[in-house]
Amino acid sequence: MKSANELLITQLNERKAAGLLRETKRVDDLIDFCSNDYLGLARNRELSLALATDFSEWISRQPNESPINGSSGSRLISGQSEGVEIFETQCAAMHQAEAALLFGSGYEANIGLISALAQKEHVLFCDKLLHASLIDGLRLSAAERRIFKHNDLADLVHLLEQYPTSTTKWVIVESIYSMDGDQAPLAELIALREKYQFELIVDEAHAGGIYGAMGEGLGASYPEIFARVITFGKAWGIAGAVVLGSTILKQYLINFARPFIYSTAPTPEHIQHLLTVMPYIQRASEERKNLKKNIEFFKKHARSTSWGDSDTAIQTFFVSGNEAVRAVAKSAQNAGFAVKPIVYPTVPKGKERIRITLTSLTKESDILALIQTLESHA
Repeated sequence: MKSANELLITQLNERKAAGLLRETKRVDDLIDFCSNDYLGLARNRELSLALATDFSEWISRQPNESPINGSSGSRLISGQSEGVEIFETQCAAMHQAEAALLFGSGYEANIGLISALAQKEHVLFCDKLLHASLIDGLRLSAAERRIFKHNDLADLVHLLEQYPTSTTKWVIVESIYSMDGDQAPLAELIALREKYQFELIVDEAHAGGIYGAMGEGLGASYPEIFARVITFGKAWGIAGAVVLGSTILKQYLINFARPFIYSTAPTPEHIQHLLTVMPYIQRASEERKNLKKNIEFFKKHARSTSWGDSDTAIQTFFVSGNEAVRAVAKSAQNAGFAVKPIVYPTVPKGKERIRITLTSLTKESDILALIQTLESHA
């Protein structure tokens, strides 16, 4: 009988032989084309100083018996605080929602939301290219799952028509898709919603902070959306996520979302940091303008047919085959660019790609150099 470690080693060796072994590697010394720091706030020194100052001032105002380092428990036990209540209220107002519920990460928010909402007699209609966190939420739910072709409303309608209007139906999409960088047809989905009697759930991970006058995302324009998820680990440059929706939804998730119920509450420092970052996001019109400018510059100069079709900060350079895409990525890394290959089975076979992300800080000269480096392999 093999030991536990021997079993693990066997599986790791199998993954390595298949060219799928994952490793953590630092990329700080390379030009950033792989992070989700869309507005540059994760490396903003002015914000960093504000975070330290605001938290220090907050500590000085706390009574001696107040927790200041950890939250001391889940929010249903001892972790509820005035700070988290203030943040959720202000965050909901910023995103034009009735209520917001804070989670530790976008992953927790998605699995908590989907697994809590979808019951055995319900049906979940899911875009084929949903993020892994949403897929895991689907797996944890008891509902029937139907998958429609990516952004294909005709295919969605074909599936919806197979169920009576009395069936509780949830349609789940991302406003900006994380691998292809394309947008969901939100207006068209809203138009279908009443006819086919479904509720819409939208993951705004790659839209929050970037779109809207104050960074409220794409979904804020559609009050008919049942629930939105905004994550803070991307454009916000910090961590955590909120589920936005009605006060009833918030109360329901407090009672049924297991990641919320059984997780320690965010630390006081985290809450104060979120409160400090939020005004920066709301005022980041110049950063949003710079990001849009960089996207337009990139689109203008990317000429190869190997590039995908995206008008967002996420761009894709297709290189078929796991080994081939890894080789091209390695070449770009050697040239000084922080890029990562996305391989099968994370993406469909033949659709392997190098995923490029642009930020408000990206220099035009670096964009041109990266395009030239990658297109030399096309």
